[in-house]
Amino acid sequence: MEAVKKHLKNTFSSYELELLRYLYLCIAYDVSKFLILLIYFSIFHLGREFCIEILFLTSLRNFFGGLHCKRYVSCFAFTFAFSSIGIALSHLIVFDYEFQIILLAVIILISIIIKPVTSASRPPLSVKLQTIYHCFGMIILFVYFVLFLTTQTFPYRNLCFWVIVLQTMQLTVASLKKGGKSS
Repeated sequence: MEAVKKHLKNTFSSYELELLRYLYLCIAYDVSKFLILLIYFSIFHLGREFCIEILFLTSLRNFFGGLHCKRYVSCFAFTFAFSSIGIALSHLIVFDYEFQIILLAVIILISIIIKPVTSASRPPLSVKLQTIYHCFGMIILFVYFVLFLTTQTFPYRNLCFWVIVLQTMQLTVASLKKGGKSS
């Protein structure tokens, strides 16, 4: 183990080592949250829905950002609440096709205005990176919109709809919490 530590110290700067440590912690925390929640939702036969929800959420959140917690426990609690609400809403409230399309169009307009929101513990994005992330997020959102326009029989359609709605709500709250500043 000492040889690995020595090699890392000789190979990377202290800043790069901190980035590697941060990356390792992010991966460890996210994998542990995912596995715990997957087990929980699988007990209720909702494991597949949870995986679909996380897939759609991750594809949007990676580019748009959202609310960020400072501690693992609060992050876990928020993720649990978000996932539970998304799955519950998908079972309890099913809007008709036209209303979903209209609401998704409004969400696209909101998403055009709101720039990516990163964690306060990370350095702010450069204008160039912010633009790139925002463009990729908008492309993904537009692809989902086209899928909603063209496929009405996708079994997880309502779940995906609620994930997009909830992600946009948390992005809006995160943006307002940061004072409307993008970064």
